[in-house]
Amino acid sequence: MTSATWTALAFVLYLAAAVCFGAVLFLRSPAAPHRPHPPAPSSSQGEGEPEEGAYTLTEGISRLGLLLLLGGILVHFAAIGAWCVTTHRSPFASEFGTFSVLAWAIALAYAIFDFRARLPAVGAVALSVACIILFWGVAHARGPIEDNPVLKSQLVSMHVLAILASFGLLALAFGCAALYLLQHRLLKSHRVGGLFRRLPSLQTLDTVAYHSVAYALPLLTLGLLLGLVEVFSGRLSSPPSAWLRDAHTIASGVTWLLYVFYLAARLGAGWRGVRLQYILLAGLFVALALYAVPTSTHRFH
Repeated sequence: MTSATWTALAFVLYLAAAVCFGAVLFLRSPAAPHRPHPPAPSSSQGEGEPEEGAYTLTEGISRLGLLLLLGGILVHFAAIGAWCVTTHRSPFASEFGTFSVLAWAIALAYAIFDFRARLPAVGAVALSVACIILFWGVAHARGPIEDNPVLKSQLVSMHVLAILASFGLLALAFGCAALYLLQHRLLKSHRVGGLFRRLPSLQTLDTVAYHSVAYALPLLTLGLLLGLVEVFSGRLSSPPSAWLRDAHTIASGVTWLLYVFYLAARLGAGWRGVRLQYILLAGLFVALALYAVPTSTHRFH
């Protein structure tokens, strides 16, 4: 199978997993019709206790979503590897490869957190974002592949990988923040009901978002430090001043400072609640601006 085939299969698996996690919310809604439960087979079973070994439709779909997600992660990893073998280049030598790794990092970040806390609502959001990013990467699959020897450096690969891994965690924090603000608005307006009653609690969303940033910031710091080491190594054609003044580098620094401010506001100033979530929303938009800002150094061609 070619890299394109593996990538298409990964996209389908991610999309199917997102659909499953979204379906779990609808099936768990108090307004959803439920099949009547059969009477207990024996009087020895306590009144009101579920039948031992009961296997609900919701649980089945949730497990199916998790299996699809894990299958998508493995298939996607194979797609990235196949691309590298075929082109003899790092995946970061093209926009397609970079976006593909970012989508994979988002899916992997959610899978890791899902083992600790079952949050299908967050999974539906995170995997939808991963699908959009992967689709955008596929749209640029015919773009140029950089043949710059710098990209063959293990230091540069670690630099980009650390930053993309941090962005995967930050995307997860973004999804939690978006659901937090939705849940908070519904609670304030006393309109929590139906499907929205099954959203994760504010405390759960806030905790997962915080842990995501707590893991992401060291990775982002490591990635930026590795980039600085490469800049001052003397192996690059442009002088260090050109890299430091580049808009891409400045935007990276702003992103780092924003998440440092998030942790400082929470741990030092004791901030809680809505305003912290707005920082997380702004943080991902600033991080994504790295793709849009003009650059004279971070270029694929």
